[in-house]
Amino acid sequence: MANNFNSSYINIRKELLNKITNNNSIVLDVGCSNGANGKYLLENNLAKIVDGVEFDSEMGEVARKNLNSILIGSIENETLINKIPVNHYDYIILGDVLEHLINPESTINQLKQNLNLNGQLIVSLPNIQHIDVLIHIFIKGTFPVNERGIFDKTHFHFFTKKNILTLFHKQGFKIDTLERVYRYRDAIDSKFPFFLGKILIKLFPNYYTYQYIITCSKV
Repeated sequence: MANNFNSSYINIRKELLNKITNNNSIVLDVGCSNGANGKYLLENNLAKIVDGVEFDSEMGEVARKNLNSILIGSIENETLINKIPVNHYDYIILGDVLEHLINPESTINQLKQNLNLNGQLIVSLPNIQHIDVLIHIFIKGTFPVNERGIFDKTHFHFFTKKNILTLFHKQGFKIDTLERVYRYRDAIDSKFPFFLGKILIKLFPNYYTYQYIITCSKV
């Protein structure tokens, strides 16, 4: 059954999981898909408990076999979020989730109460300032509608680095780390030309940042 899922949503996200540095941690994976990330953490003794929230019921049922507990439904549903324990989690993972929500600000503010005193959010967000966006909109004159990536048709919100910093600061978080995932083009021809890569990244870091990886904690 899980083989029918979009591979973009079920792959293990080691760039996010590497942010979990305490193997005794209690983790909540929001948008956990089939639970692959949580399964990896538990099987490798990188976390003590991993719970999940998943919107898709089919994926959620697969995740149920891999995680300690699962809530199936939208993280924006008040009834669901009230079931998440308060002051409980060392880490809450939001891997490519916030751009799909109606009100990401409210969700971040709600999840703040579910982190313990020293807890962190681990977040990934696509960068709408990427060069591919400029090429498609200003040169080709079109805004693509794709199944994945920056132009994913299910995105409700779009973020640049400045938007990201503002989003978390306004909700009472401080940015602990902000890292860039570089890509030359979206999906096709994603690798940098060998002789240009370092030059392009140095000159235009925001234009070649495909995704931001952020960790933040409560002020």
